[in-house]
Amino acid sequence: MAQPKRKKDNYEELVKLIRQISPVNLQRLLEFAIGEFMEVELDEKIGAKSYERREGRNNYRNGYRVRKEPLKTGLGDLWIKIPKLRAGSYYPSILEHYNRIDRALVTVICEAYYAGVSTRKMEDIFHQIGMANIDRNVVSRCAQEIDEQVKKWKERTLDDNYVYIWLDAVYTRVREEGAVVSTAVLIATALREDGHRDILGFHLGNKESFYNWKVFLQSLKERGLQHSELWISDDHEGLNKALMECFPGQLHQRCLVHWMRNTLGKVQKSEHSWLIPLLKSVVNASTEEMFNFAWRHLLIVAEQKGKYKLREWLEENYEEISTYLNFPPEHWMKIKCTNVLERLNEELRRRERCIRIFPNENSCNRLMGDILQKYSEEWTSGRIYLTNPLEKIRAYREEKESGNLDPGVLEPCSASSAGLQNITDRELNEKEIDNKSEFNKQYNRSQNLKYKVKVKL
Repeated sequence: MAQPKRKKDNYEELVKLIRQISPVNLQRLLEFAIGEFMEVELDEKIGAKSYERREGRNNYRNGYRVRKEPLKTGLGDLWIKIPKLRAGSYYPSILEHYNRIDRALVTVICEAYYAGVSTRKMEDIFHQIGMANIDRNVVSRCAQEIDEQVKKWKERTLDDNYVYIWLDAVYTRVREEGAVVSTAVLIATALREDGHRDILGFHLGNKESFYNWKVFLQSLKERGLQHSELWISDDHEGLNKALMECFPGQLHQRCLVHWMRNTLGKVQKSEHSWLIPLLKSVVNASTEEMFNFAWRHLLIVAEQKGKYKLREWLEENYEEISTYLNFPPEHWMKIKCTNVLERLNEELRRRERCIRIFPNENSCNRLMGDILQKYSEEWTSGRIYLTNPLEKIRAYREEKESGNLDPGVLEPCSASSAGLQNITDRELNEKEIDNKSEFNKQYNRSQNLKYKVKVKL
Protein backbone atom coordinates (compact mmCIF):
# COMPACT_ATOMS: atom_id res chain seq x y z
CA MET A 1 0.00 0.00 0.00
CA ALA A 2 1.36 3.34 -1.05
CA GLN A 3 2.23 5.69 1.75
CA PRO A 4 0.64 9.18 1.62
CA LYS A 5 2.94 12.04 0.80
CA ARG A 6 4.37 13.72 3.83
CA LYS A 7 4.97 17.45 3.78
CA LYS A 8 8.40 18.63 4.85
CA ASP A 9 8.57 20.03 8.37
CA ASN A 10 8.62 23.79 7.79
CA TYR A 11 9.67 24.52 11.35
CA GLU A 12 13.01 22.84 10.75
CA GLU A 13 13.51 25.07 7.70
CA LEU A 14 12.68 28.15 9.79
CA VAL A 15 15.14 27.22 12.53
CA LYS A 16 17.82 26.62 9.88
CA LEU A 17 17.29 30.06 8.39
CA ILE A 18 17.44 31.79 11.78
CA ARG A 19 20.70 30.03 12.64
CA GLN A 20 22.28 31.11 9.36
CA ILE A 21 21.08 34.67 9.71
CA SER A 22 22.53 37.21 7.27
CA PRO A 23 21.16 40.08 5.12
CA VAL A 24 20.46 37.67 2.28
CA ASN A 25 18.82 35.12 4.57
CA LEU A 26 16.68 37.86 6.11
CA GLN A 27 15.19 38.31 2.70
CA ARG A 28 14.64 34.54 2.40
CA LEU A 29 13.17 34.54 5.90
CA LEU A 30 10.60 37.15 4.93
CA GLU A 31 9.70 35.16 1.80
CA PHE A 32 9.27 32.06 3.97
CA ALA A 33 7.05 33.91 6.46
CA ILE A 34 4.79 35.29 3.75
CA GLY A 35 4.55 31.86 2.16
CA GLU A 36 3.55 30.21 5.45
CA PHE A 37 0.94 32.89 6.05
CA MET A 38 -0.59 32.17 2.65
CA GLU A 39 -0.65 28.41 3.34
CA VAL A 40 -2.49 28.88 6.65
CA GLU A 41 -4.96 31.33 5.08
CA LEU A 42 -5.59 28.93 2.18
CA ASP A 43 -6.20 26.01 4.58
CA GLU A 44 -9.00 28.00 6.21
CA LYS A 45 -10.42 28.98 2.85
CA ILE A 46 -10.48 25.39 1.54
CA GLY A 47 -11.41 23.75 4.80
CA ALA A 48 -8.49 21.28 4.73
CA LYS A 49 -4.71 21.29 5.02
CA SER A 50 -2.34 20.33 2.25
CA TYR A 51 -2.60 16.60 1.32
CA GLU A 52 -5.35 16.18 3.91
CA ARG A 53 -8.33 14.01 2.96
CA ARG A 54 -11.29 15.49 4.69
CA GLU A 55 -15.00 15.56 4.12
CA GLY A 56 -16.62 18.95 3.73
CA ARG A 57 -13.70 20.60 1.93
CA ASN A 58 -14.91 23.04 -0.75
CA ASN A 59 -11.90 23.25 -3.09
CA TYR A 60 -8.50 21.79 -4.02
CA ARG A 61 -5.03 23.24 -4.51
CA ASN A 62 -3.68 23.49 -8.05
CA GLY A 63 -0.01 24.43 -7.83
CA TYR A 64 1.54 27.89 -7.62
CA ARG A 65 2.04 30.97 -9.73
CA VAL A 66 4.78 33.58 -9.48
CA ARG A 67 3.83 37.27 -9.34
CA LYS A 68 4.59 39.18 -12.53
CA GLU A 69 6.41 41.81 -10.53
CA PRO A 70 8.45 41.38 -7.35
CA LEU A 71 7.13 42.56 -4.02
CA LYS A 72 9.21 45.59 -3.04
CA THR A 73 10.23 45.73 0.61
CA GLY A 74 12.90 47.35 2.73
CA LEU A 75 14.98 44.17 2.41
CA GLY A 76 14.78 44.15 -1.36
CA ASP A 77 12.62 42.52 -4.04
CA LEU A 78 10.74 39.37 -3.05
CA TRP A 79 9.46 36.90 -5.64
CA ILE A 80 6.35 35.47 -4.03
CA LYS A 81 4.71 32.19 -5.14
CA ILE A 82 0.95 32.44 -4.73
CA PRO A 83 -1.09 29.19 -4.40
CA LYS A 84 -3.73 28.48 -7.06
CA LEU A 85 -7.11 26.74 -6.78
CA ARG A 86 -8.87 24.38 -9.15
CA ALA A 87 -12.04 26.46 -8.95
CA GLY A 88 -12.11 30.21 -8.44
CA SER A 89 -9.17 32.41 -7.49
CA TYR A 90 -7.20 33.29 -4.42
CA TYR A 91 -5.25 36.43 -3.54
CA PRO A 92 -3.54 36.63 -0.13
CA SER A 93 -4.72 39.34 2.22
CA ILE A 94 -1.15 40.14 3.24
CA LEU A 95 -0.40 41.26 -0.32
CA GLU A 96 -3.53 43.40 -0.31
CA HIS A 97 -2.03 45.05 2.76
CA TYR A 98 1.16 45.66 0.81
CA ASN A 99 -0.92 47.10 -2.03
CA ARG A 100 -2.43 49.60 0.41
CA ILE A 101 1.06 50.52 1.55
CA ASP A 102 2.11 50.95 -2.08
CA ARG A 103 -0.85 53.21 -2.74
CA ALA A 104 -0.04 55.26 0.34
CA LEU A 105 3.57 55.47 -0.79
CA VAL A 106 2.49 56.60 -4.24
CA THR A 107 0.29 59.27 -2.66
CA VAL A 108 3.20 60.57 -0.60
CA ILE A 109 5.44 60.59 -3.65
CA CYS A 110 2.85 62.44 -5.73
CA GLU A 111 2.25 65.05 -3.04
CA ALA A 112 5.99 65.63 -2.66
CA TYR A 113 6.42 65.69 -6.43
CA TYR A 114 3.74 68.34 -6.90
CA ALA A 115 4.94 70.30 -3.88
CA GLY A 116 8.20 70.89 -5.71
CA VAL A 117 10.41 68.24 -4.11
CA SER A 118 12.82 67.03 -6.77
CA THR A 119 13.04 63.34 -7.64
CA ARG A 120 16.68 63.26 -6.56
CA LYS A 121 15.72 64.47 -3.09
CA MET A 122 13.03 61.79 -2.93
CA GLU A 123 15.65 59.20 -3.83
CA ASP A 124 17.79 60.37 -0.89
CA ILE A 125 14.80 60.05 1.45
CA PHE A 126 14.21 56.45 0.38
CA HIS A 127 17.90 55.78 0.94
CA GLN A 128 17.56 56.90 4.56
CA ILE A 129 14.52 54.71 5.26
CA GLY A 130 16.11 51.62 3.74
CA MET A 131 14.36 51.63 0.37
CA ALA A 132 17.33 52.49 -1.79
CA ASN A 133 16.05 50.23 -4.57
CA ILE A 134 13.48 52.91 -5.48
CA ASP A 135 15.27 55.32 -7.79
CA ARG A 136 14.12 58.61 -9.32
CA ASN A 137 12.65 56.88 -12.36
CA VAL A 138 10.35 54.84 -10.11
CA VAL A 139 9.35 58.02 -8.27
CA SER A 140 8.42 59.68 -11.56
CA ARG A 141 6.45 56.64 -12.72
CA CYS A 142 4.50 56.60 -9.46
CA ALA A 143 3.09 60.04 -10.34
CA GLN A 144 1.16 58.54 -13.25
CA GLU A 145 -1.66 57.77 -10.80
CA ILE A 146 -2.86 61.34 -11.25
CA ASP A 147 -3.29 61.11 -15.03
CA GLU A 148 -6.96 60.14 -14.96
CA GLN A 149 -7.86 63.01 -12.63
CA VAL A 150 -6.04 65.55 -14.80
CA LYS A 151 -7.70 64.22 -17.94
CA LYS A 152 -11.14 64.39 -16.34
CA TRP A 153 -10.51 67.97 -15.21
CA LYS A 154 -9.25 69.05 -18.64
CA GLU A 155 -12.31 67.63 -20.37
CA ARG A 156 -14.95 68.97 -17.97
CA THR A 157 -17.86 71.02 -19.35
CA LEU A 158 -17.48 74.82 -19.20
CA ASP A 159 -20.05 77.56 -18.73
CA ASP A 160 -21.47 79.28 -21.79
CA ASN A 161 -20.44 82.79 -20.73
CA TYR A 162 -17.60 84.26 -18.69
CA VAL A 163 -16.99 87.87 -17.69
CA TYR A 164 -13.26 88.11 -18.38
CA ILE A 165 -10.77 85.62 -19.81
CA TRP A 166 -6.99 86.04 -19.55
CA LEU A 167 -4.72 84.19 -21.98
CA ASP A 168 -1.03 83.69 -21.32
CA ALA A 169 1.78 81.18 -21.74
CA VAL A 170 4.79 79.97 -19.77
CA TYR A 171 7.73 78.09 -21.21
CA THR A 172 9.44 74.96 -19.96
CA ARG A 173 11.83 72.36 -21.33
CA VAL A 174 10.89 68.85 -22.38
CA ARG A 175 13.07 66.04 -23.68
CA GLU A 176 11.86 64.68 -27.02
CA GLU A 177 13.66 62.05 -29.06
CA GLY A 178 16.95 62.64 -27.25
CA ALA A 179 16.82 66.44 -27.63
CA VAL A 180 15.67 69.13 -25.19
CA VAL A 181 13.06 71.43 -26.72
CA SER A 182 11.33 74.54 -25.41
CA THR A 183 7.62 73.93 -24.88
CA ALA A 184 4.88 76.52 -24.36
CA VAL A 185 2.15 75.87 -21.79
CA LEU A 186 -0.88 77.86 -23.00
CA ILE A 187 -3.22 78.77 -20.12
CA ALA A 188 -6.73 80.27 -20.03
CA THR A 189 -7.91 81.83 -16.76
CA ALA A 190 -11.42 83.26 -16.43
CA LEU A 191 -13.70 85.23 -14.14
CA ARG A 192 -17.09 83.56 -13.72
CA GLU A 193 -20.39 85.41 -13.46
CA ASP A 194 -20.54 84.65 -9.72
CA GLY A 195 -17.28 86.57 -9.18
CA HIS A 196 -14.96 83.57 -8.66
CA ARG A 197 -11.90 82.93 -10.78
CA ASP A 198 -11.36 79.63 -12.54
CA ILE A 199 -8.78 78.00 -14.81
CA LEU A 200 -10.50 76.83 -17.97
CA GLY A 201 -7.66 74.63 -19.20
CA PHE A 202 -4.19 74.44 -20.69
CA HIS A 203 -2.47 73.12 -23.78
CA LEU A 204 1.10 72.10 -24.57
CA GLY A 205 2.69 73.27 -27.81
CA ASN A 206 6.18 73.64 -29.18
CA LYS A 207 5.56 77.39 -29.55
CA GLU A 208 2.87 80.10 -29.38
CA SER A 209 1.84 79.62 -32.99
CA PHE A 210 -1.51 80.27 -34.62
CA TYR A 211 -2.08 76.51 -34.91
CA ASN A 212 -1.48 75.80 -31.22
CA TRP A 213 -3.64 78.72 -30.06
CA LYS A 214 -6.40 77.71 -32.46
CA VAL A 215 -6.35 74.10 -31.22
CA PHE A 216 -6.51 75.31 -27.62
CA LEU A 217 -9.30 77.86 -28.16
CA GLN A 218 -11.27 75.42 -30.29
CA SER A 219 -11.09 72.83 -27.49
CA LEU A 220 -12.54 75.41 -25.07
CA LYS A 221 -15.33 76.09 -27.53
CA GLU A 222 -16.11 72.38 -27.90
CA ARG A 223 -16.40 72.11 -24.11
CA GLY A 224 -19.15 74.73 -24.05
CA LEU A 225 -17.48 78.17 -24.00
CA GLN A 226 -19.34 80.66 -26.22
CA HIS A 227 -18.72 84.21 -25.08
CA SER A 228 -16.63 86.46 -22.86
CA GLU A 229 -17.19 90.16 -22.20
CA LEU A 230 -13.46 90.79 -22.65
CA TRP A 231 -10.38 88.78 -23.61
CA ILE A 232 -7.04 89.98 -22.17
CA SER A 233 -3.69 88.91 -23.60
CA ASP A 234 -0.45 90.20 -25.06
CA ASP A 235 -0.17 91.21 -28.71
CA HIS A 236 0.79 87.89 -30.25
CA GLU A 237 -0.03 87.61 -33.93
CA GLY A 238 -0.93 83.92 -33.78
CA LEU A 239 -3.09 84.40 -30.68
CA ASN A 240 -4.98 87.38 -32.13
CA LYS A 241 -5.67 85.55 -35.38
CA ALA A 242 -6.86 82.40 -33.59
CA LEU A 243 -9.08 84.45 -31.26
CA MET A 244 -10.72 86.27 -34.17
CA GLU A 245 -11.36 82.99 -35.95
CA CYS A 246 -12.70 81.00 -32.97
CA PHE A 247 -14.58 83.83 -31.19
CA PRO A 248 -15.27 86.52 -33.81
CA GLY A 249 -16.67 89.91 -32.82
CA GLN A 250 -15.67 89.74 -29.15
CA LEU A 251 -13.73 92.52 -27.39
CA HIS A 252 -9.99 92.14 -26.83
CA GLN A 253 -7.69 94.11 -24.55
CA ARG A 254 -3.97 94.21 -25.22
CA CYS A 255 -1.82 93.89 -22.09
CA LEU A 256 -0.48 97.35 -21.22
CA VAL A 257 2.66 95.91 -19.63
CA HIS A 258 3.64 94.22 -22.87
CA TRP A 259 2.61 97.35 -24.79
CA MET A 260 5.03 99.47 -22.71
CA ARG A 261 7.86 97.05 -23.39
CA ASN A 262 7.10 97.07 -27.10
CA THR A 263 6.97 100.88 -27.12
CA LEU A 264 10.37 101.17 -25.44
CA GLY A 265 11.74 98.84 -28.09
CA LYS A 266 10.87 101.44 -30.75
CA VAL A 267 13.45 103.94 -29.45
CA GLN A 268 17.03 103.85 -28.30
CA LYS A 269 17.78 103.11 -24.68
CA SER A 270 19.13 106.62 -24.15
CA GLU A 271 15.64 108.01 -24.83
CA HIS A 272 13.90 105.91 -22.18
CA SER A 273 14.34 108.70 -19.61
CA TRP A 274 11.68 110.92 -21.24
CA LEU A 275 9.48 108.14 -22.63
CA ILE A 276 9.02 105.98 -19.52
CA PRO A 277 7.26 108.68 -17.38
CA LEU A 278 4.87 109.45 -20.23
CA LEU A 279 3.98 105.79 -20.70
CA LYS A 280 3.41 105.38 -16.98
CA SER A 281 1.08 108.37 -16.97
CA VAL A 282 -1.04 106.64 -19.60
CA VAL A 283 -1.04 103.29 -17.79
CA ASN A 284 -1.75 104.77 -14.36
CA ALA A 285 -4.63 107.05 -15.43
CA SER A 286 -7.44 106.73 -12.90
CA THR A 287 -10.20 108.03 -15.21
CA GLU A 288 -10.94 107.87 -18.90
CA GLU A 289 -10.46 111.65 -19.14
CA MET A 290 -7.01 111.43 -17.56
CA PHE A 291 -6.13 108.60 -19.92
CA ASN A 292 -7.03 110.74 -22.95
CA PHE A 293 -5.16 113.73 -21.54
CA ALA A 294 -2.00 111.67 -20.94
CA TRP A 295 -2.38 110.07 -24.37
CA ARG A 296 -2.46 113.47 -26.14
CA HIS A 297 0.55 114.53 -24.11
CA LEU A 298 2.45 111.42 -25.23
CA LEU A 299 1.64 112.03 -28.91
CA ILE A 300 2.68 115.67 -28.78
CA VAL A 301 6.01 114.97 -27.04
CA ALA A 302 6.75 112.14 -29.48
CA GLU A 303 6.24 114.55 -32.39
CA GLN A 304 8.29 117.26 -30.67
CA LYS A 305 11.15 114.76 -30.42
CA GLY A 306 10.86 113.98 -34.12
CA LYS A 307 9.64 110.42 -33.49
CA TYR A 308 7.08 110.39 -36.29
CA LYS A 309 7.18 106.61 -36.78
CA LEU A 310 6.70 106.12 -33.05
CA ARG A 311 3.72 108.49 -33.08
CA GLU A 312 2.19 106.67 -36.02
CA TRP A 313 2.69 103.32 -34.31
CA LEU A 314 1.06 104.61 -31.12
CA GLU A 315 -1.99 105.85 -33.01
CA GLU A 316 -2.35 102.48 -34.72
CA ASN A 317 -2.42 100.69 -31.35
CA TYR A 318 -4.77 103.05 -29.52
CA GLU A 319 -7.89 100.93 -30.01
CA GLU A 320 -6.13 97.79 -28.77
CA ILE A 321 -4.94 99.29 -25.48
CA SER A 322 -8.01 101.42 -24.62
CA THR A 323 -10.73 98.74 -24.73
CA TYR A 324 -10.72 98.42 -20.94
CA LEU A 325 -12.03 102.01 -20.63
CA ASN A 326 -15.49 100.69 -21.57
CA PHE A 327 -15.66 98.73 -18.31
CA PRO A 328 -16.12 99.85 -14.67
CA PRO A 329 -13.06 101.71 -13.30
CA GLU A 330 -12.91 99.40 -10.28
CA HIS A 331 -12.10 96.55 -12.70
CA TRP A 332 -9.32 98.37 -14.57
CA MET A 333 -6.45 97.16 -12.41
CA LYS A 334 -7.49 93.56 -13.15
CA ILE A 335 -8.23 93.77 -16.87
CA LYS A 336 -5.75 96.20 -18.43
CA CYS A 337 -2.90 93.72 -18.21
CA THR A 338 -2.15 90.06 -17.50
CA ASN A 339 -0.37 90.78 -14.20
CA VAL A 340 -3.16 88.94 -12.35
CA LEU A 341 -1.61 85.72 -13.70
CA GLU A 342 1.89 86.46 -12.43
CA ARG A 343 1.34 84.67 -9.10
CA LEU A 344 0.15 81.58 -10.91
CA ASN A 345 3.01 81.71 -13.41
CA GLU A 346 5.57 82.10 -10.62
CA GLU A 347 4.19 79.00 -8.90
CA LEU A 348 4.43 77.01 -12.12
CA ARG A 349 8.03 78.15 -12.62
CA ARG A 350 8.92 77.29 -9.02
CA ARG A 351 7.70 73.72 -9.43
CA GLU A 352 9.27 73.46 -12.88
CA ARG A 353 12.70 74.51 -11.57
CA CYS A 354 12.78 71.41 -9.38
CA ILE A 355 12.30 69.22 -12.43
CA ARG A 356 14.56 71.30 -14.71
CA ILE A 357 13.91 69.14 -17.75
CA PHE A 358 10.80 66.98 -18.07
CA PRO A 359 11.63 63.46 -19.31
CA ASN A 360 8.66 63.53 -21.72
CA GLU A 361 5.56 65.50 -22.62
CA ASN A 362 3.30 63.30 -20.48
CA SER A 363 5.20 64.15 -17.30
CA CYS A 364 4.95 67.88 -18.13
CA ASN A 365 1.23 67.54 -18.78
CA ARG A 366 0.80 65.65 -15.49
CA LEU A 367 2.59 68.17 -13.28
CA MET A 368 1.19 71.32 -14.89
CA GLY A 369 -2.28 69.80 -14.96
CA ASP A 370 -2.29 68.89 -11.28
CA ILE A 371 -1.03 72.33 -10.20
CA LEU A 372 -3.60 74.14 -12.33
CA GLN A 373 -6.36 71.81 -11.16
CA LYS A 374 -5.59 72.51 -7.51
CA TYR A 375 -5.57 76.27 -8.13
CA SER A 376 -8.87 75.95 -9.98
CA GLU A 377 -10.46 74.13 -7.04
CA GLU A 378 -9.12 76.70 -4.55
CA TRP A 379 -10.34 79.67 -6.59
CA THR A 380 -13.83 78.35 -7.27
CA SER A 381 -14.41 77.49 -3.60
CA GLY A 382 -12.49 80.43 -2.09
CA ARG A 383 -13.15 84.13 -1.74
CA ILE A 384 -14.87 86.16 -4.44
CA TYR A 385 -12.44 87.94 -6.74
CA LEU A 386 -14.88 90.61 -8.00
CA THR A 387 -18.36 91.17 -6.58
CA ASN A 388 -21.26 91.02 -9.08
CA PRO A 389 -19.01 91.82 -12.06
CA LEU A 390 -21.60 91.38 -14.80
CA GLU A 391 -24.20 93.56 -13.06
CA LYS A 392 -21.62 96.33 -12.56
CA ILE A 393 -20.61 96.20 -16.22
CA ARG A 394 -24.21 96.56 -17.37
CA ALA A 395 -24.89 99.38 -14.90
CA TYR A 396 -21.74 101.22 -16.00
CA ARG A 397 -22.64 100.96 -19.67
CA GLU A 398 -26.21 102.12 -19.06
CA GLU A 399 -24.95 105.09 -17.06
CA LYS A 400 -22.43 105.92 -19.76
CA GLU A 401 -25.03 105.71 -22.53
CA SER A 402 -27.44 107.89 -20.57
CA GLY A 403 -24.86 110.67 -20.44
CA ASN A 404 -24.43 110.72 -16.67
CA LEU A 405 -20.75 109.92 -17.08
CA ASP A 406 -18.34 112.42 -18.62
CA PRO A 407 -15.40 110.31 -19.72
CA GLY A 408 -13.86 112.92 -21.99
CA VAL A 409 -13.32 112.65 -25.72
CA LEU A 410 -10.03 112.03 -27.43
CA GLU A 411 -9.66 114.72 -30.09
CA PRO A 412 -7.07 114.63 -32.89
CA CYS A 413 -4.02 116.58 -31.83
CA SER A 414 -0.74 117.31 -33.58
CA ALA A 415 2.42 119.14 -32.69
CA SER A 416 1.73 121.79 -35.32
CA SER A 417 -1.69 122.58 -33.90
CA ALA A 418 -0.15 122.80 -30.43
CA GLY A 419 2.58 125.15 -31.64
CA LEU A 420 5.39 122.72 -30.70
CA GLN A 421 5.55 124.39 -27.27
CA ASN A 422 5.89 122.57 -23.99
CA ILE A 423 2.80 120.73 -22.73
CA THR A 424 2.75 122.76 -19.51
CA ASP A 425 2.70 126.08 -21.38
CA ARG A 426 0.34 125.44 -24.28
CA GLU A 427 -3.30 126.50 -24.07
CA LEU A 428 -5.64 123.91 -22.64
CA ASN A 429 -9.39 123.79 -22.90
CA GLU A 430 -11.47 124.27 -19.76
CA LYS A 431 -11.78 120.54 -19.16
CA GLU A 432 -7.99 120.07 -19.37
CA ILE A 433 -7.33 123.02 -17.05
CA ASP A 434 -9.49 121.42 -14.37
CA ASN A 435 -7.44 118.25 -14.63
CA LYS A 436 -4.02 119.79 -15.13
CA SER A 437 -3.09 119.74 -11.45
CA GLU A 438 -4.26 116.12 -11.12
CA PHE A 439 -2.28 115.17 -14.21
CA ASN A 440 0.87 116.86 -12.89
CA LYS A 441 0.47 114.92 -9.63
CA GLN A 442 0.34 111.64 -11.56
CA TYR A 443 3.24 112.74 -13.75
CA ASN A 444 5.42 113.55 -10.74
CA ARG A 445 4.33 110.34 -9.06
CA SER A 446 5.44 108.33 -12.06
CA GLN A 447 8.82 110.09 -12.08
CA ASN A 448 9.31 109.14 -8.44
CA LEU A 449 8.44 105.52 -9.30
CA LYS A 450 5.37 105.62 -7.02
CA TYR A 451 2.85 104.24 -9.44
CA LYS A 452 0.06 101.79 -8.97
CA VAL A 453 1.01 99.22 -11.58
CA LYS A 454 4.39 97.66 -10.92
CA VAL A 455 6.06 97.06 -14.25
CA LYS A 456 9.35 95.18 -14.58
CA LEU A 457 11.10 96.68 -17.56
